Amino acid sequence: MSQLKVVSEQHTTDESFLNDVLDGLSQQQKSLPCKYFYDDRGAALFEQITALSEYYVTRTELAILEQYSHDIAKMLPENLSIIEPGCGSGKKVAYLLAHLANVKTFVPFEISKEMLNYSLAHLSPLFPELVISPLLGDFTHSQMVKQLAKDTALDNQTNLVYFPGSTLGNFAPIKAIEIMKNFHRLCGLNGYVLIGIDLVKERQVLLDAYDDKAEVTAQFNKNLLQRINNELNGTFNLSGFNHQSRFNEQHSRIEMHLVSQCEQSVVINNHLFEFAQGESIHTENSHKYTVDSFAQLAEQANLTLAHTWQDCNNYFALCLLRPQN
Repeated sequence: MSQLKVVSEQHTTDESFLNDVLDGLSQQQKSLPCKYFYDDRGAALFEQITALSEYYVTRTELAILEQYSHDIAKMLPENLSIIEPGCGSGKKVAYLLAHLANVKTFVPFEISKEMLNYSLAHLSPLFPELVISPLLGDFTHSQMVKQLAKDTALDNQTNLVYFPGSTLGNFAPIKAIEIMKNFHRLCGLNGYVLIGIDLVKERQVLLDAYDDKAEVTAQFNKNLLQRINNELNGTFNLSGFNHQSRFNEQHSRIEMHLVSQCEQSVVINNHLFEFAQGESIHTENSHKYTVDSFAQLAEQANLTLAHTWQDCNNYFALCLLRPQN
């Protein structure tokens, strides 16, 4: 049987949510952290997004895993401990677990309790001998990562940090380097890091992926405002904001915005915010890389690119990194 153990009970508190929202909406370019997308409804909407025809990311990455899992397994040792920050539903790691020999421990590290429970329910029946030690918390917080590194420093065991889904692209380059430094700490000097990256491609393919015809992504984006209303006593009128995706050529990234359709005021926990017509809230970035630009970024975290696996369209890549000695 799987041995389910909660490593930490660190939660995202209402206070930190409130502080992040108030800080973001107080900037000249109003913004909200994308990590708060994933309440119950947000998690469900994102699962719908991954199945959309326009959203190539998930199916392309799964196809790479299906095609190359044996090759990936050949490059990794036995007796691994897999750590997955931002584990989501756990569907992708299942491909690896099915092909890697003698994986002893899986540590899913997730800010969303709903997604964490979903991954446990999905993986436990498939891998009954696997020890699963879930951690509920925010992997972008370095102090929490240090604690996780301490907890997973297991004797005679090599750590693989698995970070699929192009989540690294949600962060500005400086923050992405910091996160990869944390991954370096987690995997140790003899470990491995396997990261998914979304590659540079035609602009329209990118725009369509983040602005689908069924408007599921629009619902997902607006749900962040609904969450603020529900949890922080917000007064957002969701019909007063439109979802918009933009490609920022200078920074090689897709941006998601919520654009105010009129002059309006919003109150959040007794704090007043004014919006002009056409003013936007910047809710998410998704940086797009070339293999070379990603390798240069990883070098700044003292990680060396060892191998890449790509799909036939060169839309996406899985990158295996090793710590520098």
